[in-house]
Amino acid sequence: MTPTRETFGNISTTSQIAFYVVAVASIAIFAHGVWRRVRLWRLGQPIALRQMFTGRLSEILANITPGLKRLLVEGLGQKRVRGRGLPSWAHVLLFAGFMMLFLGTTLLEVNHLAEMVSKRLSFHHGVYYIVYEFTLDLFGILFLLGTLLFFGRRLWKPSSVGHRTTDWLVLALFFAIGVTGYFVEALRMTWQKPVGIGAHCSPVGYWIASAFSHWTEAQARSAHLGVWWFHSLLVFAFIAAIPYTRLFHFIAGPLNLFLAKPSLGQLVPVTLEQAEEQGRIGISDIRHLTQQQLLSLDACMECGRCEDVCPAFASQKPLSPKKVVQDLKGVMERLESAAADVPLNPHEVIEAETLWSCTACSACVAACPVRVDQLTLILDLRRHLTSEGGLSGTAATALRKMQSSANPWGFPQDERANWTQSTSQPN
Repeated sequence: MTPTRETFGNISTTSQIAFYVVAVASIAIFAHGVWRRVRLWRLGQPIALRQMFTGRLSEILANITPGLKRLLVEGLGQKRVRGRGLPSWAHVLLFAGFMMLFLGTTLLEVNHLAEMVSKRLSFHHGVYYIVYEFTLDLFGILFLLGTLLFFGRRLWKPSSVGHRTTDWLVLALFFAIGVTGYFVEALRMTWQKPVGIGAHCSPVGYWIASAFSHWTEAQARSAHLGVWWFHSLLVFAFIAAIPYTRLFHFIAGPLNLFLAKPSLGQLVPVTLEQAEEQGRIGISDIRHLTQQQLLSLDACMECGRCEDVCPAFASQKPLSPKKVVQDLKGVMERLESAAADVPLNPHEVIEAETLWSCTACSACVAACPVRVDQLTLILDLRRHLTSEGGLSGTAATALRKMQSSANPWGFPQDERANWTQSTSQPN
């Protein structure tokens, strides 16, 4: 007997119709949530996105290749996530398990649609089925293990990691989806009674099914239907919740990786003509950020890596790159209810002392898994302070001394080059 199973085995036509109705509803809620965020991003300064996809094919490929490479290497390959011990393992396991389960579900639906066209188009049987079932059983374990590691991280509560109540709900949802998926499989095997490789290719489901070996087929089918619906509703709840929880980084993170313009230590010059045309220098309204910068605010997961490597934060100065991003995100979210002509000034929530504490070392940018550019955000905010005469601290002192003594230390004219001389003389 060829190993296989029905896509909707034990599920009536009425339940299948109800399944797709609920699926459409959850996708609609998901789409609405995504559109709410996209509308906020579009209020930023244009980034010429259309130009990336216009012109000759060679030009389009040249425009999008760097972004696609970042998506493959840093997104799918998790390059910037790895190397941080247990947190990295937790993320990689959860990500790998989720992606494989998502792929498996997609392939199952493709097979179902193919069967509706013609039974001969079905491919969910034989060797493919054996590999499919074993792979999903294995990656389901990795998914649950990654979820449990994140539970432990939430219990430990590192100070640099952002914490929200919804994080617990998301992790509970993940865990419930993983566990109920195995029980759906086990109960299906209880009434279907596969034998040989058709049973052993699903080791976890086969092991759980042994607990129900004394059940009748009617009992197994009834329980299977109930658990299948519970599992399906959990999945639909997950889909609908993505844009309204921290899960939104599934969307914003890859988009930011694709659109980010990596640059180290590059401060884009502002001409006098630009300043006169725009009537400003730097950022005095959240709408002055580019659309990609607003997107990057949603990409931030509050993982705390930027805070962990920030020398200003380590020296107890009032700067947390993570908090700067989250404060800006809070201002951006006020755009939903603010009138178009009402300014939303980020400087009302971010102190000047915080901005001037930044050493511009770019360590935060290098550490961010999704390439949020905290440094450029800070420098653009500082530019506005400077244009408004808000320069303070050592930077202001150095400029004043440059004006009066032509050197940042305030040395007399005949001593201003002494710092270039070595304190020791060669033998």
